[in-house]
Amino acid sequence: MRRLPPLNALQVFEVVARHRSFTCAAEHLCLTQGAVSRQILSLEDYYKFPLFIRGKKGLTLTTEGEMLLPVVREGLARIEETSARLTRQRTDLAMKVPTCIMRWMLPRIMRFQGEHPDLLVQITATWQHDVDFKAEPFDAAIIYGSSPGADVHAVPLFDEQITPVCAPELLNSKPLAQFDDLSQFTLLHPTRDHRDWRQWLDQVGATQVDANMGPSFETLDLATNAAMQGFGIAIGDRTLVDDDLVAKRLVMPFDTVIETGARYYFVYPECVAHQPKVKLFSEWMARNHQRQPAIAPV
Repeated sequence: MRRLPPLNALQVFEVVARHRSFTCAAEHLCLTQGAVSRQILSLEDYYKFPLFIRGKKGLTLTTEGEMLLPVVREGLARIEETSARLTRQRTDLAMKVPTCIMRWMLPRIMRFQGEHPDLLVQITATWQHDVDFKAEPFDAAIIYGSSPGADVHAVPLFDEQITPVCAPELLNSKPLAQFDDLSQFTLLHPTRDHRDWRQWLDQVGATQVDANMGPSFETLDLATNAAMQGFGIAIGDRTLVDDDLVAKRLVMPFDTVIETGARYYFVYPECVAHQPKVKLFSEWMARNHQRQPAIAPV
């Protein structure tokens, strides 16, 4: 059996190295300064070399201490991450969800919670559209792209279909009978590269509209919110804005909807596929994610 260094002392070492002070580390750990000093001495006794140089201006790491610190930090971080995963196996389903799909996702989560109150769904909203299950502490995620990627189980949710949307009142001020009439309006972009508007305008042949004009937003949700307030015309996903169309907060000035080739997926890694909470939610999503658009273009 291998003899490991005192593990509690390693944790104390990391805190002392972070603060470069026994006193500050003792306050952080709710220990006495003497207790912290004894932990470091036990670690130095194990390694048979000093980890800190004690000076008038505080502590500095020795060469050996500098080598040890990143290894200790990585090890503690991995223990913390794995412990969080093991704890969640009994309590809740941790899921990463892009902000742009939250309004679509939230009613479904609430309906699931009503049917399965014993399984809590913990949502982390993010502007990102992907997930790294090896580095991030999530059981599942909603992602966006042309494919779900490798090494994951995936439930396809819906294809991205984009079309212009705006507040109903905006169409009262200027005519919008032809595609090129969009040149008279402010275009609202859900991405900095303006790819969505450019793709739609190219497909419909609107040669008089400059896709480079108009403000850019970090997310689709922000762009459509700006459209609802009458600041311009956004390019939106037909499925994600459906509730706003039904409520007449938004309208579709044209009936042309194009598919981008991207899709939204519910995904989870193989390492949690056997867990009852993941199986329950993924099967529920597979049965309940579909909904047909409920309103026609204006």
